[in-house]
Amino acid sequence: MMLVVVQKEGQGLAEGISSSLEGNIISETLQVLPGKVLVPAVVDQVQGQALAALQVLKVIEAEVQPGDLCTRREYARWLVSASSALSRNSISKVYPAMYIENVTELAFDDITPEDPDFSSIQGLAEAGLISSRLSRNDMLSSLDEDESPFYFSPESPLSRQDLVSWKMALEKRNLPKADKEVLYQISGFIDTDKIHPDACPALVADLSGEQGIITLAFGYTRLFQPGKPVTKAQAAIALATGEYSDLVSEELARIEAESIAENAVDAHNALVAEVEKDVNASFQKDLSIEREKIDAVEKMAEEARHELERLRSEREEDNVALMKERAAVESEMEVLSRLRHEVEEQLESLLSNKVEISYEKERISKLRKEAENESQEIARLQYDLEVERKALSMARAWAEDEAKRAREQAKVLEEARDRWERQGIKVVVDNDLREEALAEVTWLDAGKQFSVEGTVSRAENLMDKLKAIATNIKGKSRDIIDKIIQKIALLVSNLREWIPQAGKEAGELKDAAISKASRSAQELQQSTLEFSLALKEGAKRVVEDCRGGVEKLTQKFKT
Repeated sequence: MMLVVVQKEGQGLAEGISSSLEGNIISETLQVLPGKVLVPAVVDQVQGQALAALQVLKVIEAEVQPGDLCTRREYARWLVSASSALSRNSISKVYPAMYIENVTELAFDDITPEDPDFSSIQGLAEAGLISSRLSRNDMLSSLDEDESPFYFSPESPLSRQDLVSWKMALEKRNLPKADKEVLYQISGFIDTDKIHPDACPALVADLSGEQGIITLAFGYTRLFQPGKPVTKAQAAIALATGEYSDLVSEELARIEAESIAENAVDAHNALVAEVEKDVNASFQKDLSIEREKIDAVEKMAEEARHELERLRSEREEDNVALMKERAAVESEMEVLSRLRHEVEEQLESLLSNKVEISYEKERISKLRKEAENESQEIARLQYDLEVERKALSMARAWAEDEAKRAREQAKVLEEARDRWERQGIKVVVDNDLREEALAEVTWLDAGKQFSVEGTVSRAENLMDKLKAIATNIKGKSRDIIDKIIQKIALLVSNLREWIPQAGKEAGELKDAAISKASRSAQELQQSTLEFSLALKEGAKRVVEDCRGGVEKLTQKFKT
């Protein structure tokens, strides 16, 4: 809640307008910054204590220096901070202002919401404690509004006139009515014509009190110099007067008590230091005596140390000798261990070689047995091969003999046919028995020349010999001989089947010769050719089978 200062009674509207305009002019003059401070201000003890107390109370920042010039921004911030922290009555507190967009009217054109001290400066303006656009608009509400800019100049130094006016406006709700003449009568200032009329009531009110701001801040003076800048120490003493004097006095008393306590502590520390000095002197004396004793003890200890070092050196020499002996023993043990390891390796190698030799003996024995078995098998195979060769040779010789006989018989038959044709033998049906006997004698002679029973008997004899040979062998050789025997048996069987057929055909030829003499020669020739061809084919097949058997047996022997 903002505190609004009531204007003094009886003050007219025209006077308010004039003061507002003049306040704006003052603000414009304060925009010029002062030059560099060449001679610093002397800080009064009371002012310095007030500044320290306000720094402890967190009203003024701790880094503030008392001799620096105070700006309008800083004084406005400290006024609001002191009101919030030191005021015991809420009715006299000034609260920082808030800003609502499109609602809050700015009190100054150079103080925007982005300014860090906007809330403090805007709060003082909204409380009516300082001249602003807000107070000017209230005075000119019934007249034409003045839209000229209004500046606060926050970085300008604070003047003596503003120092007193702002603080008294906060302290007193109703200021006395006064002008420059009244002010001159009370203060005796010879430069009252330079003082702003609006500041006269505040100055009169301050001078009416016992501990005023002017007295504490500026001392005795007949020149008020209203536009002169003030220091931060003077601003601090101004803040510490009035309602806040009790709190500041309490804080100063506390600070003084702390100072007294610190002095007491310092005196105690000095006494303690003096006592410590005496004690140290006594201690140094005793210490020197003890040091002499210590030196004597150290001397004895040094002698004992030398004796110990001598004993230690002797002990180390003994240890070195023992270490050498131990190293020699370890070296010998290492050599023995290495020899033992080598002997063990040789023993293991011998055992391994013995095992390998026994294994090789067994393997050689097995290989020898296998070689003997293979030799026996080879001998058996050679025997079988010889038997097969012998059997094949016998079969081949028989086949060649039979083929030779067959060729001879074929030749005999061919000669007989030619002889018959040369003799011009003619068979006449129903002739006498002499002719039949003659013809029969002729066929019998031919039968003697072409006999098959000898071939069959020789084949059977060969089969008996081959069977006798086959009983002594086994395996594939025996199978080959059995196949040869089967081939010969098949040929013998065919010959035996052919003998009665040939006899039958001979009888038929005989009968036919008697009945048809003209056909006897051709049929006999045909029969003779068939027999010759059959005999040749049989002998040829037997020879080919024998050759195939010999080739297979030879290939088997090679593999």
